[in-house]
Amino acid sequence: MDKRLEQANCLTETECLLIDPRTDRDTLLHNAEIRLDAIKDLMFTLSTMNGRDNDLTSVDLSNLAMVSRLLIGDASDLLVAARGYTPRVISPDQDAGGGHV
Repeated sequence: MDKRLEQANCLTETECLLIDPRTDRDTLLHNAEIRLDAIKDLMFTLSTMNGRDNDLTSVDLSNLAMVSRLLIGDASDLLVAARGYTPRVISPDQDAGGGHV
């Protein structure tokens, strides 16, 4: 198994987003924002449907709820990871090996 995957975080879901622990805070926040924007757009679309023309079936609503749950779970995991982010400080001794972390 890839060493990075062994250290990945899965915080809230059994179907989880793997978060590379070396990822910087801005990237974590950017990816959380992308997921929140997607769910916001999905909710806007649902709120503007009239529902009288049988636009959605119960299967459609179930699928939309599942997608919403996964997007919100991913965004939550990313925000928790960003909150706990601690920049890695490389000592001169550690950096002597070619500069790769």
